Amino acid sequence: MTQGARRLAGSYRLRLTLGFLLVVATIAGAWTWSLYGPLTTAVIEQQKEHLLAVAQAGVIVLDGVQDTDEESTLRELVGRTDLRMTLVAADGTVLADTQDDASAMENHSDRPEIADALAGEVGSDRRVSGTQGIEQIYMAVPMTLRGESAALRVSQPLEEIGQLVARSRRTGLGLLAASLLVASALAIRLAAVTAKPVERLSEAAQAMAAGDLRTAVPSETGELAAMSTALTDLREQMRQRLDELDAEQRNLRAVLDGLTDAVFLLHDDKVIFANSATSRLFRPPSSGWRERRLGETELPASVRSAILDRLDSDEQSVAEYGPDPSGRTLRISVLPLNATDRFRRTLVVISDTTERTRLDSVRRDFVANASHELKTPTSAIHLLAESAARAAEDGDAEQSLAFARLIEEESARLGRLVQDLLDLSRLEATPAPGTLTSVRDAVSNALVGHRTAAAQRGLELVADESEVADVDVFVVADPTDVAIALDNLLDNAITYTESGSVTVRTEAEEDVVRISVADTGIGIPAADLPRIFERFYRVDRARSRRSGGTGLGLSLVRHMVERSSGSVEVSSEPGEGSTFTITLPRA
Repeated sequence: MTQGARRLAGSYRLRLTLGFLLVVATIAGAWTWSLYGPLTTAVIEQQKEHLLAVAQAGVIVLDGVQDTDEESTLRELVGRTDLRMTLVAADGTVLADTQDDASAMENHSDRPEIADALAGEVGSDRRVSGTQGIEQIYMAVPMTLRGESAALRVSQPLEEIGQLVARSRRTGLGLLAASLLVASALAIRLAAVTAKPVERLSEAAQAMAAGDLRTAVPSETGELAAMSTALTDLREQMRQRLDELDAEQRNLRAVLDGLTDAVFLLHDDKVIFANSATSRLFRPPSSGWRERRLGETELPASVRSAILDRLDSDEQSVAEYGPDPSGRTLRISVLPLNATDRFRRTLVVISDTTERTRLDSVRRDFVANASHELKTPTSAIHLLAESAARAAEDGDAEQSLAFARLIEEESARLGRLVQDLLDLSRLEATPAPGTLTSVRDAVSNALVGHRTAAAQRGLELVADESEVADVDVFVVADPTDVAIALDNLLDNAITYTESGSVTVRTEAEEDVVRISVADTGIGIPAADLPRIFERFYRVDRARSRRSGGTGLGLSLVRHMVERSSGSVEVSSEPGEGSTFTITLPRA
């Protein structure tokens, strides 16, 4: 079926016209049926009534004539008609007939209508005449002739009745044909008038659906007024919404074009959107990015491969690539969006991290160089301390010795600062993949290294491994990182605990391992808890200076666990102690 035929078949006006014509055809069919069925029956019944009236009139006339005048009287009654009148005696003998010789006619006592009339009732019948050989309709009425019962019968050929019916039928069919023409014309006109407002509204709706919101919606009356108003309101709402969407799209485009990162929106592997930064970072195709397959673009092979390898993933992924031959370092983020029924949608963000990488490298070099330089004054301080000790022999020995001890303490603190800086610089580097650490060994070594300091302060140093008894516990982390973290946590716990104990507890689940260092020390105020992992942040600066703290210990702990994909938490109450918990991925 062609498009035109489908449009014609779906035409509202055509369907409405066909509906009206179907009603007209139904009425015409009923009319036609009545002309061929009920009309014939009605005409026959009417003729029976007519024949009955003629017969009854004949009875009245015969009652007033002489004995010898019956036949002539009957002929006079039906002389100008096609009717036949017959007078029959009580024994069935035909006394008179208007068309045949009565003496030559057979006895009529067996005729149904005669039998009924002689019995005192009106009789009727419809049959082929035995004397004339044509189908007739008969009506007979009872009468009294010369004191005896008799019957007067009137008949008429059905051919005459058929001709009458045919004339009536032709007249009816003519009227029907004229009525059909008028009704069909009225149906077509009425359908056109009725369908025109609907068609106008339909055309306006189709234009709106095609995106033409400038088209005018016709103002209709009657039942269609509400639809016309609704379409007008819908057009205004759509126009307003599209204007808002257009403004939002322009704003979004302006925002995305203002980014320094390249942004791609992909449907499967086809580029649907690319911001202006993509053309600054990479050479654009001659026909633009839009509708180009990712494999057909001029993106570097490593970038294309990195994106294509992650298109089928349902998880967000971030990868660093570089430096490339031009010295650039790129950070590629692939974020799956909600998929549709037809394609997968993916957002790709590519950042040029060359400068950041360079600054990170410079910063690491600076920390390493600064730490190296700090070792020189450390050695000098020690030499000064020795010189001060020797000078005491020549002068104020007590003051010289005190001064020397201060120099020695400061040099030791400076040495710890240098070591922390070195550890912090090391933690900035990417850890070696697949490195494992035995938690039990790391805890044991850390406790051995701090037992002397704990004993000097009268503290009990306890390892609680009841939760992991007879279980090998390994974590995905560098052994040095774990050692540094435990060393700093134990050092803080011992330093800030006046009495009681320090407990290292190990717990293991299917995916993670938790190492908790709990003390009974002075605790940490709630206001300081959010900042204790910042570099050089001290809760009590005077106490930290006296204890030789550098302010980098907890920062080192945080860096260590984060670069191992772990976390560190703290819970503390002033005067009751603190608990630091390290969570690391279990191997």
